[in-house]
Amino acid sequence: MPIYPEIKPNFSELIDTDDGHRIYVERSGREGGIPVIFLHGGPGSSTNANHRRYFDPEFFDIVLFDQRGCGQSLPKGATNNNTTSHLIQDINLIRNTLGLNQKAVIFGGSWGSALALAYAAEYGESIEALVLRGIFLGSSEEVLWFTNGLKRFMPEAHNQLMWDASDDLVGHYYDRVNAKDIAVAKEACRRWLDYEIQSMMLGSEIADQTKVERREVTNAELARARVQLHYLKHSCFFEKDELLQKAAFISKPAIIVQGGMDMICPPITAYRLHETLPNSKLNLIPSGGHGSWQSKIADALSDEMELLKKSLQANHGN
Repeated sequence: MPIYPEIKPNFSELIDTDDGHRIYVERSGREGGIPVIFLHGGPGSSTNANHRRYFDPEFFDIVLFDQRGCGQSLPKGATNNNTTSHLIQDINLIRNTLGLNQKAVIFGGSWGSALALAYAAEYGESIEALVLRGIFLGSSEEVLWFTNGLKRFMPEAHNQLMWDASDDLVGHYYDRVNAKDIAVAKEACRRWLDYEIQSMMLGSEIADQTKVERREVTNAELARARVQLHYLKHSCFFEKDELLQKAAFISKPAIIVQGGMDMICPPITAYRLHETLPNSKLNLIPSGGHGSWQSKIADALSDEMELLKKSLQANHGN
């Protein structure tokens, strides 16, 4: 089924942490319904209005938030006190602040799938199910594929990325986007995000490498790149194979939606996770790419949420 019509939040607020961050949180749908907590990707991206539309607002209590340093959270682009462990605790802070005492569905794509798994590994008793899309587990192999492997598919874009770069592309760009010279920082940000945009288009119905034009970088884009490279430089704060090892002990239902033509997060990672997660279902979309906005991926996510809703209705009633 198609995604639901646009809705507005019932309310939004900034929730203060105890270490200097203010987390943007919004709530829509049916308060008192089954909570669904949306975890955005990146790292460093943010939520938007379309992210509310995968969920039936008559059934789900829909919670979106921008992770530390991201989107409407403050301070923008802040990387101090900003690790995966901090984000996990922020989810609990949000649940406690909003009074979400019921077990929740955790919905995450790309980096959000890694964060969802990390949360489930620690607080599995507090969730109903996982819905994961475009699987990313934070490994060095996955990051190397993104920074180096994709040159086989978009060599011109990769040449632009290699601007004055060392072999350690992540470290190089981390240093550049944090440079004191704002012109250097913004040029690095532009090249990094242009590469990401073009890689997102691979395998999609709108793929066209030639249409990313030179533009002025915004402060929001620079903040996003700083957070993203902070996480990638630190292996997303995971040990080697940590998430796969922990996934073996996650017993809650897990739905995996994966594009077969996802060039950023190739399907092999989703297969490995599916083989490891004891109670998982893999929905492979052969011609689907990475973006959740792509029609085939969006439809699959919406269909899976509808099936999950019916299961929850059978277990909990309306």
